[in-house]
Amino acid sequence: MPTAYSYIRFSTAEQLKGDSLRRQAELSQQYADEHGLTLDVALHLRDLGLSAFDRSNLERGALGAFVEAITRGHIAPGSFLLIESLDRLSRAQVLDAFELFTAIIKRGITIVTLTDNMVYSQESLSANVGNLIVSITIMARAHEESALKSRRLKAAWENKRANIGEKKLTARCPYWMRLRDDKKEFEFIPERVEIVRSILHASRSGMGTGVIAKRLNEQGTPTFSKKDNGWHSSYIEKITTSPALYGSLQLHLWQNGKIVPHGEPLANYYPALISRDEFLLLQEARKGRRLGSGSRARKGTNVPNLLSGIVKCGYCGSTMILLGRSPRKLASGIVRVEKHLVCDGARRGRGCYAVQWEYKAFEHSFLMFCRGLELERLVREAEPTHVGQQEQFSITEQLEITQTLIIETQRRLERLADALSDEEDQSATPSRTVMHLIRNLEHKLDELEEQKEVLEQSLAVAQASAQLRSTQLDSIREMIDRLEQLEGDERFVARSALASHIHALIAQINVYPAGRIFSPAEVANVRSGLLAENFDPARIESYIQEHCPTEPKRQGRGIRGRYGPLAEMGRFFVIKAKLDRMRIVFPDYADPTRLIVDTDHPSTTSNPGLV
Repeated sequence: MPTAYSYIRFSTAEQLKGDSLRRQAELSQQYADEHGLTLDVALHLRDLGLSAFDRSNLERGALGAFVEAITRGHIAPGSFLLIESLDRLSRAQVLDAFELFTAIIKRGITIVTLTDNMVYSQESLSANVGNLIVSITIMARAHEESALKSRRLKAAWENKRANIGEKKLTARCPYWMRLRDDKKEFEFIPERVEIVRSILHASRSGMGTGVIAKRLNEQGTPTFSKKDNGWHSSYIEKITTSPALYGSLQLHLWQNGKIVPHGEPLANYYPALISRDEFLLLQEARKGRRLGSGSRARKGTNVPNLLSGIVKCGYCGSTMILLGRSPRKLASGIVRVEKHLVCDGARRGRGCYAVQWEYKAFEHSFLMFCRGLELERLVREAEPTHVGQQEQFSITEQLEITQTLIIETQRRLERLADALSDEEDQSATPSRTVMHLIRNLEHKLDELEEQKEVLEQSLAVAQASAQLRSTQLDSIREMIDRLEQLEGDERFVARSALASHIHALIAQINVYPAGRIFSPAEVANVRSGLLAENFDPARIESYIQEHCPTEPKRQGRGIRGRYGPLAEMGRFFVIKAKLDRMRIVFPDYADPTRLIVDTDHPSTTSNPGLV
């Protein structure tokens, strides 16, 4: 008994609410029963809400999968494809629709249209060529109907866009707005606007979309949807990236089965909640969290490690992880849980040094660095080499050059137009050379205008980046100053924001808990260098033993010489900014309120010499 496959398609989701699905399914079952066919139920050949006009059902729908199954031999010749009518199969241009139609039939599949009981197979078409003509006519009519509908819809939308100042395109808008009764303007929904403001504030403070959604759900904040199934990170992201925040509408087109942006956003379409500059700042902050090391979305209800993901072992490059020791009860009765940074490579037996650094002390030293002027100096000195330069000119310089070229090109076009209008014989056709020159200048002018638009956008982003870094520097100092005064949820929010700002500015922190460690090759270089200067071999070996450790001295003294005489000054960390500059920081254990900061890494400096 031959197998029949039922293919059901309609182009809009609204048709699912009607009778189309039931009608097409019943027709297929009825035909199979009446003609002794086994209706397949394994293959789910349904393209609900997919268009046959733009070939979506073929390129990304079930029909395409069915054709692929035929090609691969998974659908046996002699099988039947049941469809309501040929326009369910395709509404593309006639040649494309006919190619699909014949490709299926040539593989030995019989196509049956259920509304008129037409049977299309190699045998039936060979016996009656008229059926082939009928099929082509149906395909042509189906395409023309869809094309006419498309033209009418496009014209209607173009008319709406032309009158956008008098009447809005549609009542659809972001959920924190609604269309006024006069249909001319949108207005805010006050209670929802407050929720959006809180979302934007949380995002600017460094919270990830998942944490924001979780907090809104925990607080019982009502969603904007009638189907209240809670807040989701995807909708939080949709809100924080919407041009509607600064009042613009991004139009879209359905192209090749996908929705794609169409042109630049329409400015001042919606009431603005924030300025465009504030929107750019928000996107730069979000981009910094996405591109930073590790996950920038703050998780859980605490931020124990402000520097998670960017603290690396200076010896092997592995991540420094946070480990807690067993709780220890102090004489005062307070239970203290000490947490330490330790190399993950050493923890996993990868041959590195398992020297720990108490996290509280490390964080204290790092925040001291950030509170002072050194972090600002580190960021500022790198800024000129990062923002605004493309090749040998800055964006501003390129923009000025482009604007000059636009003016010059416009003048050349005007001169050619004046020359043509001054000709005595106005009826004469301009020469090919002149027309070719005009076309080239017009093409060049279009390219320059596009280039100017790109440069203006780049300049806006660059300015937003610089402003964001300035804001982050100020925020870091402010948050550090008030961090110890906060508790509970406020402390979580502050530490979350502080972590986000730090990750936006700092690329990596290399930690050396045991101070400077020399490799055998480095020790050999020191020895040979000192021998070349005719120092006494005994003094050289004594010096190397004191100043060139090859293993951690857990209880011993650290490096002296170039970096000062302090006995306890051994361990250090190196801060690398996102803009490719660095600082080396030595905590001064003789004075916990003091740091020693340098610009040269000890591993790259010359030996201090014998002392």
